[in-house]
Amino acid sequence: MTVKKIFENLGLVNDNTRIFIRHDDGERELLLACGNWYQDDILEYLNCKVENFTWQDDNFLYIDLVDIKSCIKDC
Repeated sequence: MTVKKIFENLGLVNDNTRIFIRHDDGERELLLACGNWYQDDILEYLNCKVENFTWQDDNFLYIDLVDIKSCIKDC
């Protein structure tokens, strides 16, 4: 599953959803981006594969990526 599929297919994301995109590199957990779905820093990760995600009823969505090197050109 990709970040884009979560946004499009699951009905969890709206304009008010606060999204946190993270990656665990084995040594530390990195916060890569934080914001709403339409912000550029979030959109940069649309094609990344998701390891897992958590949606909280306070409209927060936490997305953990599998491998950022395979989906971001600058990595």
